[in-house]
Amino acid sequence: MKKCNFPLLVLCFVFMVPTGCIKERPGNGFPGKNPGGKNTPPGFLSTGEVPLSWFSLAIRLVRTTPGHTGPVAARSFGYMGLALYESIAPQNPPFRSLQTQLNHLPVLPGPIRNKGYIDAIVANACLANMVHHMFGNASPAQNATIDSLENDFNARYKSFISGFEFQEAENEFTRSVQFGQNISNAIYQWSTTDGGDKAYANPFPADYIPPVGAGIWAPLPGQAAQNSHWGDNRTFIPGIVNQTQPILPPAYSTDHQSEMYKEELEVYNESVNQDPEHRTIALYWAAIPPPAVSVSILGAVLRDKAASLFSAALAYCKLGIAISDAMVSCYKTKYTFNQERPISYIRANINAGWTSLLPTPPFPDYTSAHSVQTGAAAWVLADIFGDNTTFTDYSINYLGFTPRSFSKFSDYANEVGLSRIYGGIHLRSSDFIGLAQGNKVGKLVSLIKFKN
Repeated sequence: MKKCNFPLLVLCFVFMVPTGCIKERPGNGFPGKNPGGKNTPPGFLSTGEVPLSWFSLAIRLVRTTPGHTGPVAARSFGYMGLALYESIAPQNPPFRSLQTQLNHLPVLPGPIRNKGYIDAIVANACLANMVHHMFGNASPAQNATIDSLENDFNARYKSFISGFEFQEAENEFTRSVQFGQNISNAIYQWSTTDGGDKAYANPFPADYIPPVGAGIWAPLPGQAAQNSHWGDNRTFIPGIVNQTQPILPPAYSTDHQSEMYKEELEVYNESVNQDPEHRTIALYWAAIPPPAVSVSILGAVLRDKAASLFSAALAYCKLGIAISDAMVSCYKTKYTFNQERPISYIRANINAGWTSLLPTPPFPDYTSAHSVQTGAAAWVLADIFGDNTTFTDYSINYLGFTPRSFSKFSDYANEVGLSRIYGGIHLRSSDFIGLAQGNKVGKLVSLIKFKN
């Protein structure tokens, strides 16, 4: 009886079965050694390493690239997450495209029928292309970093398949890269029509004319209104802005018995002989744009859980849509009510020489963008992993801060809300009505149907 060539049979089986579902399809894992006998499959083929690496790079780019304000950053993460999901969902039934559920998203390119794709290579090409699109004003050095990350994953895979004698291995790689690029290009083209395209180039629109009146926000000397039209942008989920607008803020009043005065006095009293822990909390959550923190927290949880590639893609998609739409909803609120900041009220009515711990941002108080996007993020994260999830945020270790740990996503959200009172830049109503507003956004995002 002839001896069976087991390695060759394994290899043939690998290429006969289309890649995609990590748990069921061996095309993403390539068990054992290749016929050359030297290389084992790179681990990133089945783990969440590819999206984790790309979103970590995007977080750094948000902090170091001009014009990537909180709303702009949230938008970028939203389109990155959607592109990632759409690039590998077609190969992973019963998951489906979100095309019919999102706001005028056109029909996207599809994979070639009966052809194999390597999900991790698709995702790598997709995210590399999308990061280039979203950070169109990146420096040459930053673009080189983007290219380097893409090339690194590709090189690791090419090194693995170098021992195979079948042309199909190379064809599958090329096909996967092309499909990832096609998906990201299609989603980017859709993004250019939402009202926020290249907003990093003009975060302070010159055509904004602030209203005037008692208690109405106006830019401080040297400031201009930031992202003043953001609330009019197209969202991912149709109608979500109108469905998530909050209750009215406290009425403007200088009466010492009024709700407005009491909240302003709370901010002022907090700043007098402030608890050192409160100061730390205020500075911690202000160190980088809040959408970057939410994405960093998701990354920490995914690493703790050793998430698969597809699990990570699904989570980044949900979170990205949530924080992006949350920012649109929030900025609609801000420039509808135009509530002045504590620094203006307190100097006029409590202490003319007062200043806040944190610099006052150049947009209205109500509602807090930190709170709205964090409320949305916390809701979605709790929906994915359960609220009682222990995690540690490492997003700003490199800035010298001690990591903060939580046993619930809701506890993290509440601390973020309090941090803006501690920093002297928001009223309690702005923060906690903002959290509720964000929760509404997160709840609607959690209704998206990802499976057939």
